[in-house]
Amino acid sequence: MESTGSSILPLHYGHPPEYLYKRMVRLGGIISDIIIKNFGTGDFLKKLSDPFWFHSLSLAIGFDWNSSGTTTATLSALKNYLNKSDDIFILGGKGNHLNGIKDEFKILESNGNIKESLLRSIKNSATKIAKIDEKLLQDNFDLYMQFIIIDYKGNYSIVQQGMNKNTRLARRYHWINGIRDYYNDGRNGLSGYENNNVLDLSTSKSGENKKGIIDIIKDNPLKYSRQRSLDNYMEKNVLDLNYHINWNKMRELYEYNPDNFDELMSIKGLQKSTIRALAYLSEIIYGHQASYIDPVRFSFCLGGKDGVPKPVNINDYDTAIKFYGDILNGNPEKFDILRRLSKMSYSHYKL
Repeated sequence: MESTGSSILPLHYGHPPEYLYKRMVRLGGIISDIIIKNFGTGDFLKKLSDPFWFHSLSLAIGFDWNSSGTTTATLSALKNYLNKSDDIFILGGKGNHLNGIKDEFKILESNGNIKESLLRSIKNSATKIAKIDEKLLQDNFDLYMQFIIIDYKGNYSIVQQGMNKNTRLARRYHWINGIRDYYNDGRNGLSGYENNNVLDLSTSKSGENKKGIIDIIKDNPLKYSRQRSLDNYMEKNVLDLNYHINWNKMRELYEYNPDNFDELMSIKGLQKSTIRALAYLSEIIYGHQASYIDPVRFSFCLGGKDGVPKPVNINDYDTAIKFYGDILNGNPEKFDILRRLSKMSYSHYKL
């Protein structure tokens, strides 16, 4: 499967019915166990970082085809099942669960299953990734959810979700460890609705603009507080400049004197508006425009809970749980059936 793609996710509130959620925990957990035991935790984490595969899993266990709640329900179900295993531990969620990530990290530290140095590194990465999706990709979606999926070797995948209250839509952001450069195309994939009003400083396409931002800060941005020059800028038809700039924050940035974007993003209290203003100033002064191309693409998915394409059939659901449970328990005959079904499905897809 491709690692980039999208689906439209309208904001839905409430919880899945208990009869379904219990089965989601069981079936989702069994599927995860089969993948982990046959292909390893690394492969499982890689799959979770693929928006297409993740959405396919949520559909397979019967959740809404286009609901924002599919992220919470699917990962909460996996968390409920896998946190009792010896392979994977899932932290986070939304609301109180999001605020409880620090306490969950402490639980992992006390368990002693992962080196403290690795846990510190993962914690720092999760914080950095949240800032990137919230502040550097300014797509009008505000983060309200973060799940961190960790194996006991220190590998991890991070799934975050943001909401746009005006359009009542949500989008997911998928990451996996082994990121070479957090600030240049480090994200593994996105799932959501295409947006034409995006400032994306998380891509290499904005590299020159980001370099200009650092140069402005080191050169003292206060000297540009009255900047209105359009020299070398007349090839553009529209100048979109946010004049509401927090110059006190600019002074603080200058005094901090960051050498690179990582140091810039570590400054406390750095808001979206300040970053956007710096991007605009960099464009005006150096002529290097940031990327405004939304990194989301389109895909189509099907679902279950809301009756699309059909209502959840409990008998079929329980049969599936038993079938995959038998595979997990080492039934070679049913595992052979699974392999043949997989080949048949793949052949059909290729046609």
